[in-house]
Amino acid sequence: MVWTASADGAITSLNSRGTAYTGCLGLTGDGDWLRRAHPDDREMARKAWAEAVATGADYGVEYRIRRYDGVYRWHSLRAKPVRDTEANVAFWVGTATDIDDQRRLELTLRKSENEAVQALTLLGSIGDAAPIGFKLVDTDLRIMRINKRLAEADGRTVAEEVGRTVAEMVPDLWPELEDVYRRALAGETVCNVMLSRTSDADGVKHVTHLLASYYPVQVDGEIVGVGNVVLDITERKEAEAFRQVVMDNMAEGLYTLDAAGLVTYVNPAACEMLGWSEEELRGRPMHETIHFQDANHHPIPAEACSLLEVRTLGHTLRSSDETFSRKDGTTFPVAFSSAPLHSEAAFEGVVVVFRDITDEKRDQALLRRELAALGCVAGIRDAIDEDRLVLYSQPIVPLGDGRPAEEVLLRMVGCDGEIIPPGDFLPVAEKFGLIAEIDRWVVSRTVELAALGRTVECNLSAASLESPGMLSFIEHEIRRSGAAPADLVFEITETSLMREIDKGHAFARGVVDLGCGIALDDFGTGFGTFTHVKKLAIKYLKIDIEFVRGLTGSSANQHVVKAIVNLAQGFGCETIAEGVEDEETLALLREYGVDFAQGYHLGRPVPLETSSLPDR
Repeated sequence: MVWTASADGAITSLNSRGTAYTGCLGLTGDGDWLRRAHPDDREMARKAWAEAVATGADYGVEYRIRRYDGVYRWHSLRAKPVRDTEANVAFWVGTATDIDDQRRLELTLRKSENEAVQALTLLGSIGDAAPIGFKLVDTDLRIMRINKRLAEADGRTVAEEVGRTVAEMVPDLWPELEDVYRRALAGETVCNVMLSRTSDADGVKHVTHLLASYYPVQVDGEIVGVGNVVLDITERKEAEAFRQVVMDNMAEGLYTLDAAGLVTYVNPAACEMLGWSEEELRGRPMHETIHFQDANHHPIPAEACSLLEVRTLGHTLRSSDETFSRKDGTTFPVAFSSAPLHSEAAFEGVVVVFRDITDEKRDQALLRRELAALGCVAGIRDAIDEDRLVLYSQPIVPLGDGRPAEEVLLRMVGCDGEIIPPGDFLPVAEKFGLIAEIDRWVVSRTVELAALGRTVECNLSAASLESPGMLSFIEHEIRRSGAAPADLVFEITETSLMREIDKGHAFARGVVDLGCGIALDDFGTGFGTFTHVKKLAIKYLKIDIEFVRGLTGSSANQHVVKAIVNLAQGFGCETIAEGVEDEETLALLREYGVDFAQGYHLGRPVPLETSSLPDR
């Protein structure tokens, strides 16, 4: 039954099927309609409709309606508001679908296994004369019982079906049905699955449309199988209205084309994804509108269009990696199924169902990165075990009376001898718990350099700042090597300090107590930087490279650098400017009073064994 209602909820019209069913020609207003509801359901129905009218939300409820002969039958009522140009509800359009038989079957199938089998056997006998099929499968998806009607729909006898798997019996439908059966075995009731099958009888192709539902069958709380109820709706006029409701409410996009490839129907989900209205798309060639280019904006000729190819192949095509274009020209990845539409033996067009797989693509890319990271972990582990970690050195040049120093930078040697930069493996090492071991390796060799009288600076990760044993390890290495603590500077970032602020501050104070220096990296980019400088005995502030690059042409960067120098002097710190790449920048830094500079203009990172610094 199809009905309409005014914005305030009063019924304004009812189609001929509705008037015939209820036996009432003048069924208008909400009161008349509710009097047709079962007394036990009337208050629930009234409240549900009142809430939908008040909120403007989609209406969906099930209750019993009195037929013209006084019999009450269960109905599924659905309605959507139709809005005007100002988004106000203008009126409602709704349907009422008789689901009484379906509910009775569902109740039957939810009883014990023996009761379910007996009910299916009984219903199977009745169903031989009706367009309804019944089937019961076990947890292995093997057919235990099936009625004659459904077996004949597969072109077999009951004996040929029992004991075989569903996949063997309907291989053409199995890609669509496997997930449905798995969901039912997991306890979910899956109703109203639309299926289409093509058969060839006496050389004439016939298309059968089925409406199937799947119910978990339980015994003592344990799922022992799946009950399947199938209704042949090929020749029912009501099927078209039902499919329309399904298409309008489904999350997937759906559109149909005629034999010429022109759009005849587009559901709301497709319009939302594509950015076109149905009125704009109807009559357009869909290929030239949404499928004319791939993800790289390369053209796709019509003769190579997989969506149209189904017209010549005559069977369903599926793809999990295609690209559709929106009205604004942007593209998005889709998975789709394209199938021919037949009327008896005649080809009438194409139906395409698709979904946006942007999130799936992102998840797949994330999974690939995770797998790559796991492979990288193995490579890092091998590099540690095979002593393929190496240190490079980059000079830190004094711009005044300071002492030359150097920053040690970690690299990894690949299996074929290539040098791998830290950005390619340290994030993975930190994520999978290898960074602390790497930091200890770097600290040990940095301390050995300091023991040779070189002033060296090395980076420490957040994990090392939080490690209770790192401070004692540094102290042990200093004693073992005889290095002067004053020749050691440990570089940490504000992000590392902030992750576990109490542990970070405790580590920084402990390093200073040993006589070593602390350099705060990326200074000027954090929110709590001044607080750290105030609380901790920071020796060096490393001016972030973003403020140094383009310094000569950016007055804003110049103001920032001057401010950092003044701040450092006020707190008794020295400054190191990173990223110096030309003489003009170096001259400005010297003019502003920066103490040290570091960058490609002054020296690129080189292997430690080839590095040299000016004499002390």
